[in-house]
Amino acid sequence: MIRVYMRASTDDQDADRAKQSIKDFLKTKGCAVAGWYTENISGTKLDRPELSRLINDSESGDILFVEKLDRLTRLPYEQWESLKAKLRDKGLVVVVQDQPMTHSAFAESDNDTFTSRILTAFILDLSASQARDDYETRRVRAAQGIKKAKEQGKYKGRSRDYVKREAIRKLLLAGDTYSSIQQVIGCSPYLVQQVSRELKQAE
Repeated sequence: MIRVYMRASTDDQDADRAKQSIKDFLKTKGCAVAGWYTENISGTKLDRPELSRLINDSESGDILFVEKLDRLTRLPYEQWESLKAKLRDKGLVVVVQDQPMTHSAFAESDNDTFTSRILTAFILDLSASQARDDYETRRVRAAQGIKKAKEQGKYKGRSRDYVKREAIRKLLLAGDTYSSIQQVIGCSPYLVQQVSRELKQAE
């Protein structure tokens, strides 16, 4: 059974965006999808309703399929280990569309299951670490940009703050949640929503 998990960080993003490309890819593998699980929630959160539903619906040997690993996790190390334990206990096999080394799960036999899964686990750990590092790097750079702008006196009362708005725009495009952007930038929910609306209008 192949169960596809799709996630986007904000309500303004389309979590179903990759659905057709995933269908096309799995068709080339001669595989059919048993279930689609879609939600708009940050990959930095361990508690995700649709991901939990996928795990509960699964049987040992089922495939959890994602387009990119950061759709599954941007979790800190300890929480990633916790999620892996849940997947392992359920007997789920993770396959990532843009990680060809994980595709062996589609055709593996009992004889090569152990070797391929050890290799896959190693690849997934590296990719999960990179996804988290990328997330943290964006947050740090955004905070540094805001701090530098303040030091240079670019904040002028209640005038339109283009530096802050640009930082918000970049984080929205990177998939950060409204709440995390507010914490990093130090801005109101209204400003994040306003920049988000402007992004949608520009599409």
